Amino acid sequence: MTRLTYYRRIQLSFLLFIIFPILAVSVISYTLLKQNMIEKFQISNSSMLNVIVGEIDRTIDDVTFASHYIVNDNELRASLNLFADTGRLNTYTDYTRFMRIKDSFSLITSKPLNNSIHMYLVNRANFILSPDSENLAAINSKLVPLLKNVNASKPIVLQYLGLLQDSPDEEGTYYLARVIGDGGGKPYTAVLLVGIEASYFEKLLERVEFGQIALFDGDGKRIAGSPDVVLQSGSKSESDFRSQITLDKSDWKLAYETSEDSLFGQISRAFYIGIGLVLVFTLLFSIISLFFARRLHSPIQKLQRVARQFALGNRDMRLEVKGKDDIAELSHSFNQMLDEIEVLITNIEQEQEQKRVMELEALFMQIRPHFLINTLNSIKCSLILSKDQVHSGIVDSLMNLLRAYLKVNTPSSLEEECRLLGYYVDIMKVRSEMPLSIEARIEPELKSFIVPKLVLQPIVENAIVHGLDEKDELHIVVHAYREQGRIYMTIEDDGCGMDEEQLAWLNRQLNASPDIDPDAEDYVPYERVGLRNVIQRLKLTYGSAEMKLRSNAAGGITVILAIPIPSPSGQEVSHV
Repeated sequence: MTRLTYYRRIQLSFLLFIIFPILAVSVISYTLLKQNMIEKFQISNSSMLNVIVGEIDRTIDDVTFASHYIVNDNELRASLNLFADTGRLNTYTDYTRFMRIKDSFSLITSKPLNNSIHMYLVNRANFILSPDSENLAAINSKLVPLLKNVNASKPIVLQYLGLLQDSPDEEGTYYLARVIGDGGGKPYTAVLLVGIEASYFEKLLERVEFGQIALFDGDGKRIAGSPDVVLQSGSKSESDFRSQITLDKSDWKLAYETSEDSLFGQISRAFYIGIGLVLVFTLLFSIISLFFARRLHSPIQKLQRVARQFALGNRDMRLEVKGKDDIAELSHSFNQMLDEIEVLITNIEQEQEQKRVMELEALFMQIRPHFLINTLNSIKCSLILSKDQVHSGIVDSLMNLLRAYLKVNTPSSLEEECRLLGYYVDIMKVRSEMPLSIEARIEPELKSFIVPKLVLQPIVENAIVHGLDEKDELHIVVHAYREQGRIYMTIEDDGCGMDEEQLAWLNRQLNASPDIDPDAEDYVPYERVGLRNVIQRLKLTYGSAEMKLRSNAAGGITVILAIPIPSPSGQEVSHV
């Protein structure tokens, strides 16, 4: 699998952080919108169906009222019974009965406010009574097929007779019938025919904007509506987008159904188009971002290439700095870092070369001191044989110092250090031909305290060289003690000393830090490297140290060295 680079991972994560939230928000929004639409659609659909059902119920109420009035009005029933077999108006009596029935019927049919409903009374002789004489011609041609569908044995219910059309192009009329009679096998008195224009149901059902709706009678025959809607046998709807209601005033049923595509098709198409556009724009963005990401990553690639070449040894490689942006600043800082690394490498190489030369010199130096020690040992033996104790002692002191010089990197105890100082003073007495003496006052618990070898010798040498300028003899006291959590070592002489101004200047030079502030006004390179070497060795050994020079009561100089008391776990000192 190809390893993804850093900027590729950033680019991929950036794209994912854009695509996933957009897709997630789109899907969640679509789901919530769909659920919200379903809820609102169900509420709207229920309200719409209730309105249609209420309208149809009012129509059934009007028809039912008319039929019930005729059935329950005894006077009208009596007139219908007398007029049941009248085929035409032959006598005044027939006319009187006809007018009485017509006036009552007109009074009944005046209640319905719907102009699409027409009512007719037909007796056994097929004589038609209607409040509106204009519709008699239309009903005469349809009377025979209508009466064939009437079941005379059901005088209680409204019977749906179906749709009759004069021509296939006409909308036609839906007919209902109510038998007026006693039933029980007795001949009926009359038949109430109710005609409802097809346009009435069409206008009523066309309120449905989505889906299809149909009206069925009690026998499952379609009265009006879409022929694609099928009446279900169960009372419960099988689909979330289907409703079926039974009218309270009759056994008619209103069925409604719609497909998910017709309801959510437009939203779904908009959703998929939106997702497609998101993917297309994401692809375009990815292509464009590749170009910009490559340009943004180009400086990092150059930095990697320069660093790799520099690591392989090509130290002249540097980044080309362009512009003043963050990348240019980074390139400039990187070039400065390479320059500093180049300087450090050069310094290390020089130090290694110097170390190699010093090791060779040390190797040669190891040969000469051993030769000198052996020679001095022979001289010592000759002096002892000659019973020259003074010079043999001087030679012995010189040999001990030479042995100490050979092991200068090995630390020694404070007691041993004072013993070496005694050897050094013995030699200097012979060399200067002046009386010199040294005294060590070391607290017992500090005798075994470890210090760098020959660390006090430069101070004693300084006291001898500069203290005997105007003096005939010199006495040096080395004192070591503890005080306030520190170890103090003092080297005190009774030499000629120096003035306070010179002491102050010398103290500043010894405690100055040329590595930190080499351009300080009062800093001048101190030519007497002995004292500076002492303080530096102590600082390297113990981490911190102080050296101070001051005048004493004897007229000489007292050098005070202060170092921290090492912790029990760090009593060993470095070989400095």
